[in-house]
Amino acid sequence: MNIIKLSILAVGVLVMVGSPVLAGNWKGDLKAGVGYWAGDATYSIGGDAWTPEEGSFRLPDKVSELTFPLDVVFASLGGSLCWKDRLELHGEIMANLTDPSTKVEDSDWGVFEDDGQLDVYSESDAQLSAVAVDIGARYWFRRLVSTNRFSWSIGAGPGVMVQQLEWKMSNLDQGYPRYPQVEHDYEPGQVGTYEAQIVMPYVDVSAVFKLKRLGFRAGLGFGPALVSDEDDHILREKRSSADMLGIGVKASGELRYDFTRRLFGLARVDALAIQASGTQEQEGYGGDLVGFRAEVDEEFSSTSVSAGLALGYAF
Repeated sequence: MNIIKLSILAVGVLVMVGSPVLAGNWKGDLKAGVGYWAGDATYSIGGDAWTPEEGSFRLPDKVSELTFPLDVVFASLGGSLCWKDRLELHGEIMANLTDPSTKVEDSDWGVFEDDGQLDVYSESDAQLSAVAVDIGARYWFRRLVSTNRFSWSIGAGPGVMVQQLEWKMSNLDQGYPRYPQVEHDYEPGQVGTYEAQIVMPYVDVSAVFKLKRLGFRAGLGFGPALVSDEDDHILREKRSSADMLGIGVKASGELRYDFTRRLFGLARVDALAIQASGTQEQEGYGGDLVGFRAEVDEEFSSTSVSAGLALGYAF
């Protein structure tokens, strides 16, 4: 599934960078790489709640928290076009090649006592399908070149980053920290799914410094974050979803070395932090929860860092 998505998105990037007439004032590059994508997506529920039977009521700020890991090897493909060294169009996609090296964690409070002590804790194996797309435009409004072949530039422009993250959880191991003498519960096979989509339109500010064959680029972007998620507890036959609004910040650093006039290599680090909140809607679809409905406040956060190496071709 990752390969299919990556192929479709790759075609989109190639069309974007290849459609103009690459002559005269146009120049660009294509690059492909691999790396490691670390981090997680976490959501918690608590606070204001509602059910048809009880109406509105107040829960502790956090009654449940789930953490879904990234921690995967990824592949990336990107490209850019620049007109007269001023207007740049850029795009990049990345997708995971492996499943997470860590487990999904689920923590619950207030199950037995309302004293803030952790009551239930579980871990599950995770399979992940993750795709991230980042496209934008940038205007380089300052470019200086000195006599010793050192140059620097500053640019800014809009962009949009989209992440589609889909986990499948299996092989549940559930314990009870309040009562450590109680045996763990184990459930083999698939026990749940979780999907999160993050859309972040942003404004980016970047700087590039170059000395002969060696270049360094740094960027910082920020903007609103729109997050939609859905958690399906297969064992409990309950589905929860939310549409949330928040803020996101992204930063990047890139070291590039030009081996020849066309061929180059680079090392890059990217960081992303997202915070969002909204109302989670819950519904039961089987067993004792058929007909169950509820609403509760949800807090979402995602922090990730990716680092990788790439080879590129300039034209």
